[in-house]
Amino acid sequence: MTDPQAPELYLIFHSIHNVMLAEELLLKAEIPVDMIPVPRELSSDCGMSLACYLNDLDKIKENFKKATFTSEVMIYECKRGNEIGGKKSDRDFQLLLTL
Repeated sequence: MTDPQAPELYLIFHSIHNVMLAEELLLKAEIPVDMIPVPRELSSDCGMSLACYLNDLDKIKENFKKATFTSEVMIYECKRGNEIGGKKSDRDFQLLLTL
């Protein structure tokens, strides 16, 4: 699923139950998704997140309306190859929205 040329979305949840619920919803909707460890740039806690494509954001939001999550979902955009503070960074994360 991962395309190194495309910006990616990282969906961060506060419980593994919510991660698994979201993954099931997205797979049923035929939205490409990978369950991955939460990137270290976003949290030092152990945990899982979902990686998706930016062009699926509207479909993701629509499908999440069907779910009852026990806490908020944070959606980050990951851009690759940006410069941060004069240093080349492989990934730059920006919070897009919270659902």
